[in-house]
Amino acid sequence: MTQEKINKLQNLIKKNGLDGWLFYDFRGSNDLALSVLEFPAKAHLTRRFFYFIPAEGIPQKVAMAIELHNLAHLPGDMHPYSDYNSLNKIMATLLKGVKKVAMEYSPKNAIPYLSKLDAGTYEYLKDFGIEIVSSGDLLTEFTAVWTKEQYEDNIPVAHALTDIVNLCWKFIKEKIESTGETTEYEVQKLIMDEIEKRGFETDHEVIVGVNGNGANPHYSPTPEVWEKIHKDDFVLIDLWAKPKKDNGVWADITWVGYVGTEVPERYIKIFNIVKDAREAAFNLVSERFKNSQEVRGWEVDDASRKVIADAGYAEYFVHRTGHSITTNLHGTGPHNDNFETQDMRLILPGTSFSIEPGIYLKGDFGVRSEIDVYIHADGRVEQTGGERQWSVVPILK
Repeated sequence: MTQEKINKLQNLIKKNGLDGWLFYDFRGSNDLALSVLEFPAKAHLTRRFFYFIPAEGIPQKVAMAIELHNLAHLPGDMHPYSDYNSLNKIMATLLKGVKKVAMEYSPKNAIPYLSKLDAGTYEYLKDFGIEIVSSGDLLTEFTAVWTKEQYEDNIPVAHALTDIVNLCWKFIKEKIESTGETTEYEVQKLIMDEIEKRGFETDHEVIVGVNGNGANPHYSPTPEVWEKIHKDDFVLIDLWAKPKKDNGVWADITWVGYVGTEVPERYIKIFNIVKDAREAAFNLVSERFKNSQEVRGWEVDDASRKVIADAGYAEYFVHRTGHSITTNLHGTGPHNDNFETQDMRLILPGTSFSIEPGIYLKGDFGVRSEIDVYIHADGRVEQTGGERQWSVVPILK
């Protein structure tokens, strides 16, 4: 880790009115800390360590004597401990005069993605008289803000996903017209092959759900479990990919189509509600940034969820409105969530997230419309990728 990075972290710490950022890990329990501190993916961590970055001054490393090498890449003074008494003495000296520190902690586990500090260690540290606050906003600014390179690399991926969806509709049409059927698995395989062919990668087989399977938000066909697709069926496709590079960021979209020439009214009705919910969320973010106003993740979820609730389908929208997008598909920034959690974190320029409301009618069909959003440094709000979906695709038309 460079001194330049330490300086950036210290500026963030001061900006947030903190005395420091205290990182803690035991056996890889805090992946967020390991990411910020640039630990190698296969680091052999068997003992607990602390790394304290003060608002000003030299960082401090606290590691068990047999594992000092694990922190060798970090700037700062090393404090080896052997038994728990020596650890206690080191921590008492290190935290003397320190009042407020950030850690990977979420009060009452409100945001599980941030909740890496175990209860026992929290109690242990509180005995030194410090106040522990969430590092959520620090993490957003430090790990969820894209670089110029990441944004530029993401755009071709985002457009490619839209192209692949269109290939899927064409494939389904040709199969239905030639043989009368295809399968979820065949369409899924087409998508996976196209992602690979275009030089991108994904972390898991993508979602293709026909009829009732589309009403299960995380359903995905397998070689052993899949359904056939016939005329008059309703199909949901959710696909995601990223560049093949360590710092590549994800694109993630969902579309729906009807295997026919004219889409029945019952599908149109539900899609329009979901589309309006998607637009309500997008418009809220756009207006807030246009007017230089703050917007938080829970507010975006509320804007989307209200549209679905007002239409009488609140009980059928069973997940948050969207997730942060970074080098992780569900990233370290704010999620658009006031349902599964209440995400109070600020949405910052330079970050990206999905907006993906849905209505899921169990055993019948499901509609989700997912777009990705990127906030430019000047506050311009962009939906990345190709044109977003405005109506159900009549696949056989």
